[in-house]
Amino acid sequence: MANGDDPQDDGPGMLDRIARTLGVPVATFLTADPAEAPDTKIPVATPDQLLEMMALLRLFVQLKSPEARARCLAYIVHEATNDG
Repeated sequence: MANGDDPQDDGPGMLDRIARTLGVPVATFLTADPAEAPDTKIPVATPDQLLEMMALLRLFVQLKSPEARARCLAYIVHEATNDG
């Protein structure tokens, strides 16, 4: 696929796709100082949560199978919607 939608593409378009999926601007990931990041709807309360998010993204990008990525996303959506 030449349109940048290749699920195995880990090139420059990957960060853009992650930002679109999360509904945040790409600048959210590129700002060194979180206080200067664009306003987003992702609450990040602690440095530990940032480390967990980074680990999750690194592992997710390593998945080659679109089915495996879909299962991961479905699991996270399920947990997020049922977390009380």
